[in-house]
Amino acid sequence: MAKSSAAADKPDVSPGAEPQSTITLNEFCLRLSTRVKRVELIGAFEHAERAADKANDTEAAYQARFDAFIKKPA
Repeated sequence: MAKSSAAADKPDVSPGAEPQSTITLNEFCLRLSTRVKRVELIGAFEHAERAADKANDTEAAYQARFDAFIKKPA
């Protein structure tokens, strides 16, 4: 008989840490446009993310990829 553990079904989250919720790419770009005024850059980032099929992620993950995107040579 196989043992089933209730702990195996729960995600590994440390106590006190809130899991980050995912947002859409459009939502991230809207929030980003309040801080970054270069709309062409935001549009290029959104296009690259859609091409990579990354439509839902956490804001921190989007921000990390955006930071890497703006440092990438043309």
